[in-house]
Amino acid sequence: MEELFNKPILDQMYDFIKEKFEQAMYDKNSKIKEVESKIGRLSEEFTNYLKTVIPNQDDYQKTCKMFSKYELEYSKEVDIWGLAYFKLGLLEREKIRNEFFKKETKINDKDTFLNYSKNNFSEWIEEQKIKYMLKTKEYKDLQKRYREIIKKYPIVAKVYEDLMPIELNKEEIMALVDLREIDIELVYMELNLCFKLGMKEVINF
Repeated sequence: MEELFNKPILDQMYDFIKEKFEQAMYDKNSKIKEVESKIGRLSEEFTNYLKTVIPNQDDYQKTCKMFSKYELEYSKEVDIWGLAYFKLGLLEREKIRNEFFKKETKINDKDTFLNYSKNNFSEWIEEQKIKYMLKTKEYKDLQKRYREIIKKYPIVAKVYEDLMPIELNKEEIMALVDLREIDIELVYMELNLCFKLGMKEVINF
């Protein structure tokens, strides 16, 4: 469990969802808005009080800066604890799953992004494409069609791959459309793979 707790991907997950989650909670929870409003009033009262007890403007500014630094460091501490409890929630979920579903759940596949040592999602996806997609008949057929078109219409390749502004005849335009359709099919294949990888990630988490 400690190994899972320290995985960098959990930090990235927390950073990714934190702001969106906080905004969603703020929009739906009137209690948060009340507390925020109260904090704003207290902050204003505190500032006004400082002005009365610290008449010297330089000392007042110095005190405000010190307090701002304190607030910043305190917010960092709160965020650290928030991250810790986020990870704790994931660990507790894992404990519950192991406790109640250990007979039904069998985890064998460790080839997940969570266990990927490089922690680079793009690199991991490319490795998964090589493992699961590039060897399929569908992918090979698409690549074969692509190469045949490029070989037959090299001028189309200059337009499509090198973005050269060349005037094409009707037959070459149709070949250009075919290349685009092949690319779209390859994109859909990759999206399908990413969906399945996401499902595998959840099952093996």
